[in-house]
Amino acid sequence: MDKLKKVGLSALAGSLAMFSASADITVGGSGEFTYANSGGTTDDTGNPFGLSHVISFTGTGEMDNGWSYSVFSATVGQDLATDSNSLSITMGDLGTFSFDQGVGIAGITTLKNEVPTAYEEAGHGVSGSGNSLDGAGNTSALGYASPSFGGLSLSLQYHPSVSSASAQAGGVSGAGENSSNVNYAITYAPTLIDGLTLAYGSSKTEDMSTAAANDDEEMTLAVNYVNGGLSVGYQMSEVQTGGAGENGNNVEEFGIAFAVNENLSVSFNQADNEDDAPSSTNVTEDSTNINAAYTMGSASFRIAVSEADNVNGVTGITDENMELSVKLSF
Repeated sequence: MDKLKKVGLSALAGSLAMFSASADITVGGSGEFTYANSGGTTDDTGNPFGLSHVISFTGTGEMDNGWSYSVFSATVGQDLATDSNSLSITMGDLGTFSFDQGVGIAGITTLKNEVPTAYEEAGHGVSGSGNSLDGAGNTSALGYASPSFGGLSLSLQYHPSVSSASAQAGGVSGAGENSSNVNYAITYAPTLIDGLTLAYGSSKTEDMSTAAANDDEEMTLAVNYVNGGLSVGYQMSEVQTGGAGENGNNVEEFGIAFAVNENLSVSFNQADNEDDAPSSTNVTEDSTNINAAYTMGSASFRIAVSEADNVNGVTGITDENMELSVKLSF
């Protein structure tokens, strides 16, 4: 081996040495069987049985300087066709930098489901209720999460504008769009009120596809309070989607959950969804559901009973759904 190659390999070994303090790889996942029974004016006559899988790989390690890192990859779905990936480096008191593709570990997507529930959110299986907070979506995005300062923490995410969905030469293959996105989430847990958490998030996507394209904007505000086994939460979200006339929706969600014991939990959830599309009559869709979940080690048995009125903003349209779930995790 010539001297140049020796020097090159030595430099590579030196650059990797800081990652060699310790490392672990964990394989996890789950399989979930569901049975659904629907009714109402939108009665679904499809196959009531469902089966979904998740397989994930997590690699964690610690550098010689005390920083830690993790690499995560998961495939999701009945045919395991959907994947999500992330890489993060935690720098002690300096916070955590991340590279995210569909996991949602930074920014506004960390606030997507702030309302407490034992199983599913209001509107599950019956309507379009529920916020559609997306942030940078499944695109490749850089993120940063600060440590907590007196109960206050900040999480940011940025996705640059690109002209195609493919990676540039030498880049990592990932999703791309003709748009750029900046989004953030702020959470505050005041020390004077134990169990209270306040959260606010905002996102703006600039569409570069055409000169006439409109921007997408998202905002959410959430309040949660936990006291023992009782959890109460409220969340309000607004989403404006670019396009002719600016489509969007406003969603208000409320939830109360109670842990009866270490294994059994129950909840009640309610949501109002108002469509802001120019062609909409602004009829509010109302949905509610009752959940119960029971765990036995790595197995969980869950039920959700949901109903909705004025589905998708259409007066008189109703929907009902009952779902049973058996989930085995490893």
